[in-house]
Amino acid sequence: MSTAPARARRFVPALALLLLPLVACSEEQPPPTYSGSGYEDVAALMQKTLDRRARGLRTHDVRRFRRTLDRADAGLVAEQQTYFDNLTALPVGELRYELAADTITPVEGSEDYWVEVALVLGLDGYDAAPARTRDRFLFTPSADGRRLVVTSTTDHAWETAHPGNVQPWDLGPIRVAQTVGVLGIFDDATVRHAPAVLAAASSGRSDVRAVVGGGPDGAVTGVVVYSVRDPAFLRGLADQTVGDPDRADGLTVAVPVDGTDARLGVSSYRIYLSPRVLDQQAGVLGRLVRHELTHAVLGARGRGAPLWLSEGIAEYVSVRPMAPARRRLPARALDLAGTVRDVPGPAQFGGPDAEAWYAVSWWVCEHIAAVYGAPTLFSLLDRLADGADQNQVVPDVLGVTPAELAQRGVGLMQRTYSGQEHP
Repeated sequence: MSTAPARARRFVPALALLLLPLVACSEEQPPPTYSGSGYEDVAALMQKTLDRRARGLRTHDVRRFRRTLDRADAGLVAEQQTYFDNLTALPVGELRYELAADTITPVEGSEDYWVEVALVLGLDGYDAAPARTRDRFLFTPSADGRRLVVTSTTDHAWETAHPGNVQPWDLGPIRVAQTVGVLGIFDDATVRHAPAVLAAASSGRSDVRAVVGGGPDGAVTGVVVYSVRDPAFLRGLADQTVGDPDRADGLTVAVPVDGTDARLGVSSYRIYLSPRVLDQQAGVLGRLVRHELTHAVLGARGRGAPLWLSEGIAEYVSVRPMAPARRRLPARALDLAGTVRDVPGPAQFGGPDAEAWYAVSWWVCEHIAAVYGAPTLFSLLDRLADGADQNQVVPDVLGVTPAELAQRGVGLMQRTYSGQEHP
């Protein structure tokens, strides 16, 4: 049962007659997942409202969209107007709602019903398949008693138990900017950086593909880049990223086709940029964008491979367009060099010296590319997918142990940067 307050209303005769089997059968409320013949008419009315809501969004028909709302609630109408403005600014290819009728839950003492709803949304040119995300809506009879209208799209308790559904356009006003192959999602504070972000992502796509190739989905070439202040979007990524998402400069976000069924795969890979990095020089921003684009283009390839390789490859690719003298190295990486005995593990990437360990991984990959050729990086990534034992695979592919490989990579890093100053 939701923690949201239930609003008692007097019965509207037309709808009360329609729901008579439900009202008359028992004084006891059914359990939350109850589904029976008494709810079939309720479900039909709800789906009709959802279909009208979806059509209003698809056709940019605000009057049709507003007719699906409880317009007696001014706060709801204002909130949903923002949502309408957000969705109609996106390049929507497919949009529909699906009702989970078996989750219809009456609110005791009222004519309201909670129900779980799935939004099926595909961004044209950016998603390989529409993404299906769940939410929980509250419905109530319309003033004339002929319809059920939406009176809330927020159930905090339910959303806490089902994280990962929120997108930036669900949180508040967004500003959308687009160029060929790049969709940028900003807010009022970050939109001034849109030209620089779009330029970095546009050129970065070509730079990354020149090294990595076209990626697993040849039909989908566009990339979505988020940069918004509200951290609520990141909270749904808990346990899905390395380290703390709130502290990350950039993240690559996998959007599943259906978060409840991993077998259906990924709709798209999107990029998040922290607002705090947007004031960086173009070269620094471009490098960060290329790093995340490398993860996005590789997609599921190498899933389960060790972090030192996947992050090292992303760093290796990110610096390729830069002159060697401009490839910044954290000073801490040189400080750590003498202590490196093996390739880093998850603890190093999540610790206070994470930036330095990223650099160590980068130079391990530089060593592999220099000695064995760049294609070997990707062959090794494929071999180490699905958690394969690196202590067996690395010697088989490279003829050295992971520890020897780490020390050779660090040695190359020291020789390259010896005597140079790096911030």
